[in-house]
Amino acid sequence: MTDNPNAIGGENLRFFGKVTASISHEIKNVLAIMNEKAGLLKDLTLMAQKGITLDINRIQSIADDLRAQIKRGDDIIKNMNKYSHSVDHEIAEVNLSELIGLMVTLSERMASKHGITLIAPPVQSGLSVRTRPFMLEQLIWQCLQMIMERSEQDKTITVEIASSDQGHQIILRNKGGAASLPKEAISWLIKTLHADLKIMNGETGLVVSLPRDISVQED
Repeated sequence: MTDNPNAIGGENLRFFGKVTASISHEIKNVLAIMNEKAGLLKDLTLMAQKGITLDINRIQSIADDLRAQIKRGDDIIKNMNKYSHSVDHEIAEVNLSELIGLMVTLSERMASKHGITLIAPPVQSGLSVRTRPFMLEQLIWQCLQMIMERSEQDKTITVEIASSDQGHQIILRNKGGAASLPKEAISWLIKTLHADLKIMNGETGLVVSLPRDISVQED
């Protein structure tokens, strides 16, 4: 990649566009299912008007499905809001496990196309990092995408966090196809985040090392 601000700005916009497009598809899927259930309710109403006895269990099932889709839609919009607010501040303190969990959730549609299951780390309180949130989200997204495109055997990607005095490590485990990842493709993100990217021993995944406070690295 390049250090040219215009080129980097273009990459940021493309990333933002890809994620928002994926979110919009998820919302459309929710609305399509709700529309289908509304059609079923209309059919039942017409049946009732003709004197046909309604199946209460069927009505209850439709109501439960609608509630489930409303909750799903609400969760999608909440995640969209979290993602959108990641650009509010160039540098900010964030909960690392929450940020990773958000990007894993936003990557699930992409993962399903590859038949891959993503497993996020459990949310841990106090696991904070001062960094560039939007850039870190982009780095996680790119790493997940590169592993997915090369995964041939293990259809599960597990994301873990390890901590030390020097900083935090994001560990993406996958046993198939992660050995030839093009590090150059995300070198500008690595540089901007003062991070490091390595292939795990045994070629079973990636390790991203981050400083606890990016401000210290830039002093």
